[in-house]
Amino acid sequence: MSLKILFLTPWYPDEKIPHHGVFIRDQASAVAQQHEVTVLSSKVDYSSFKLLSWKVSESKFGNIREYRLVVSRSLPFINQVTYLAISVWMAWKIARVFRPDIIHGNIAYPGGIWAYCVSRLISRPFIVSDHTSEFTDNFRSTFHKRTTIFSLRRARNVISVSAWAAEKIARVLDRSVDIIPNLIHVNDYNISTVSDRPVQIGFLGGLSTHRKGLDVLLKAIAPIRKDFVLHIGGGGKHLDFYKELALSLGVEAKCRFHGFVEYVPDFMRKLHFFISASRMEAFGMVIVEALASGLPVVTTDSGGPADFMDESCGVMVPCDNVEELRRAVEWMIDHHQRFDRQKIRMKTVDHYAPAVFLGKIEKIYKEL
Repeated sequence: MSLKILFLTPWYPDEKIPHHGVFIRDQASAVAQQHEVTVLSSKVDYSSFKLLSWKVSESKFGNIREYRLVVSRSLPFINQVTYLAISVWMAWKIARVFRPDIIHGNIAYPGGIWAYCVSRLISRPFIVSDHTSEFTDNFRSTFHKRTTIFSLRRARNVISVSAWAAEKIARVLDRSVDIIPNLIHVNDYNISTVSDRPVQIGFLGGLSTHRKGLDVLLKAIAPIRKDFVLHIGGGGKHLDFYKELALSLGVEAKCRFHGFVEYVPDFMRKLHFFISASRMEAFGMVIVEALASGLPVVTTDSGGPADFMDESCGVMVPCDNVEELRRAVEWMIDHHQRFDRQKIRMKTVDHYAPAVFLGKIEKIYKEL
């Protein structure tokens, strides 16, 4: 039975940030293989100040009809009320024509209250998927906290991407939370065949915050005297800070800063193993992408990775522990050849291919 699904999301790729919320587009694309999907994304343009102004663009991506709503920044607090009101109004306009069977909100705030309001207006059930690494990050004020908890307690289903994140949400909401991990396009990834020396190590993550732990990783590799190259992918406002840190630690000669990585499979193909030094991960998308390339991984115990990391695919160490991370990296430089890369890849295919995600979300949709 084909359904009509309306995705509502504040995170979604656009011309300015082509990778922002790309995993939500991937999920919508998977759903669109079986159902009719329309996506409305809504963002605040903080560079433009107007009391009541917005613009909407329309596009197609595969089988998905996409609407992008951009609301100009307004006065404090009023800004959030205006943003939500315009987002709900626009979703209602689209829904009157599209006539969805299910509303699928994304990101607890504002996705929850947004989906709830539209659900009430058109009398259709709604679910909410939260993809954030820290659920309570949405509680920036009493307004955010109350609207988030109010709406998610009324959703037919609340979905998280890992057991770690689901437990945090369930504790706040006092209700059950479904777990459906993100998907990756596993067929885009291949096992690398790089030469033995020097050992090629990869790190990939946004550098607009320090959450990805690159500072810890640079400090950890500084004492290591073995032959290796650390490839650092990712851009952001702290990129220059990390370049200066590498210089001050004396490891700049072993570091290659690549900036924003356009195509992750090509980046992974050049590596012997991958490192994630994150302080917090709801899921660990980039780690799964490395595993899909057959790469063993050194990762921190940052939350989501606990769902898929074991001794068959790598090593897990505590967060923010420079010495433990150094030992793990040094060990992996000497022992990465021991891992069965084909086995690592196939385990990832079995758990995170688009068909696996579609099967799990289909079950929820049909129950509705």
